[in-house]
Amino acid sequence: MDDKTIATHIDACILNNTHFDIANIVYKILSGKFRYTNNTWEYLKTEANADADAATSATWETDENVVRFIYSIRTLVCRAFTSRSLYWANATASEADATDARYPDTEVISMKLLSISSKLKDNKYICLLIKECKEFFLYEPHI
Repeated sequence: MDDKTIATHIDACILNNTHFDIANIVYKILSGKFRYTNNTWEYLKTEANADADAATSATWETDENVVRFIYSIRTLVCRAFTSRSLYWANATASEADATDARYPDTEVISMKLLSISSKLKDNKYICLLIKECKEFFLYEPHI
């Protein structure tokens, strides 16, 4: 998913920032890299082959204690919210009006997104978020 689409979804969290909404953003950023199957989190481990012409090999590995998933939330997802907060902090009122009339006060918007970004560093919040993420990342192999 491209950055502009993710930014649009992040902006939607300004008004609705429930665990479901944030988990949806997590899914949009990390889909294809993680999955939840048989009560286990897995990550896609990719390895480049020595031969430059050969394809990259990828396998699903168990994410013990959800360490990689938590790290990705704390880095990639948090960075997306922080970047969007900085965008709004640097936006002038006319840019904000041109972007979306629902958000006239760019400073308040920036602070809300920064608050969400801060929550993405909190262990308790991440645990609640992971429970919500299970529904988004659920993988059921075809039998």
